[in-house]
Amino acid sequence: MLAVSIHAKETRDLADLANNGWQLIDPVDVAGTPAKYQQFIQGSKAEFGIAKSGYVLSRCGWFSDRSVCYLASGRPGIAQDTGFQAYGPTGAGLFAFQTAECVPAAIDAINIDYDKQRRAARDLAEECFDSARVLRRLLDNLEATP
Repeated sequence: MLAVSIHAKETRDLADLANNGWQLIDPVDVAGTPAKYQQFIQGSKAEFGIAKSGYVLSRCGWFSDRSVCYLASGRPGIAQDTGFQAYGPTGAGLFAFQTAECVPAAIDAINIDYDKQRRAARDLAEECFDSARVLRRLLDNLEATP
């Protein structure tokens, strides 16, 4: 299933998605409130994220806050490479891809040992995105004290 809002006049996109087996669901229905958003993420097997082309081309390291929510919920992610690999580990719990041909291997890795990938996703969230750790690093970089 894909939670996406596509205008009804985008008939070619809608047809392409349907012809490739995608079921579309209204994002407002499944993620229109914080509770629904959390429930949707925690009910998902994994995240597949495609970045805006500017992030990919600039190699700026952009990483979605939604992806962090998936990782924190113990859901692995497959995300288009924007250069974020320079800032944290990938290959377990989080997979970066540059081309569509790289995606099946990441899906296979998740499916082969899903429990391991879930644990790795949660560990990555705690290691890289825990607010206490992030704030400590920020303050240390600023040479400030709390």
